[in-house]
Amino acid sequence: MKTLANIKSAIKRAELNIKANEKNSAQKSAMRTAIKAFEANPTEELYRAASSSIDKAESKGLIHANKASRDKARLAAKLG
Repeated sequence: MKTLANIKSAIKRAELNIKANEKNSAQKSAMRTAIKAFEANPTEELYRAASSSIDKAESKGLIHANKASRDKARLAAKLG
């Protein structure tokens, strides 16, 4: 992808931002997939996987701590 930057350091920063955005997008997508898998078939193992995925997204700063807590509580309620 071409950037609008002309300065070498700005070009490098833009490339790093693109990489980071792709990585963050993949992390959030994996979290959503784990949650959907649990909702389709609520088992203890899938709950742990979804909860772990939510924790990883929270620790990376992709979702707020309160949202992570709320999501995990909702999953736990569905578990039983």
